[in-house]
Amino acid sequence: MLLDSNILIAYLNGEKVVIENIHNWFKRNIALFISSISVAEVLSLPVLTPKEVIQIKKFLDYFIVLPFDYEIAETASFFRRKYKLKLPDAGIAATAFLRNLPLVTRDKEFTKIKELTILEI
Repeated sequence: MLLDSNILIAYLNGEKVVIENIHNWFKRNIALFISSISVAEVLSLPVLTPKEVIQIKKFLDYFIVLPFDYEIAETASFFRRKYKLKLPDAGIAATAFLRNLPLVTRDKEFTKIKELTILEI
């Protein structure tokens, strides 16, 4: 599964349902991926202190980070044109699509992308 940035932020904000789901997936040895775009989004929250940045980096180490590469960039541009997405969302969608991963998100914009499998929590 590929976790969207909003899922990571919900976890960091202490949302129980998200915490329970992620812990359950880890216990079941389900591989959890995140896009390098999500790393940038989560670490760029303006309210973070230097100590929180260090803690978040440790949290992100639990996930398999998929880089934003040329192939993803090309597919993201296609999704951006077709579905009028913002670049970060198009990049995350392209990552899920090209790596054949369901996308775990709360963002309703992703539901219009017919090429994706969406899991909402």
